[in-house]
Amino acid sequence: MNREEAIQEARNFHCPRYHELPDIGLYLEQVINVVTSALTPISLQGNEIITGAMISNYIKNNALPSPVKKKYYRQHLCYMIVLGILKQVFTVQQIGQFFQIQQETYDLQTAYDYFCTEFENALREAFDFTGEPLPSLETKRTQQTILVRAMVLAAANRVYVEKVYL
Repeated sequence: MNREEAIQEARNFHCPRYHELPDIGLYLEQVINVVTSALTPISLQGNEIITGAMISNYIKNNALPSPVKKKYYRQHLCYMIVLGILKQVFTVQQIGQFFQIQQETYDLQTAYDYFCTEFENALREAFDFTGEPLPSLETKRTQQTILVRAMVLAAANRVYVEKVYL
């Protein structure tokens, strides 16, 4: 894939929404396939999107709930997709703190879908060479919405730098 195709792929990235994720018990390899497939368009050169060892580390650091009888469900996929996006810029511990802050205010589906929409908008903003910022989608400005916006902008700008300049 050439640079222009990579840019277009990142610009058109679709983060799967909560209702688009499977809600059946998946085994580790299936989870890795789902998350890798979802995040490949924005993956960075030379970085694995997700591995079994990474998942174990996320669980150990309380950034990801433990599987239920060795199976992972929709909630796990949400956490792993967000981890896969943010880990290029933030530590696992920082992302775990982000999850805790979000859980204090929003249910998982609301927080996850909002994150996805804000991240897609941040990518469009980063790859829109007009320099015009896209409006935030928040219905109410809170510490949580400010935090989400800041984190997705950081991740989107990291993707931009990698795809355009490196």
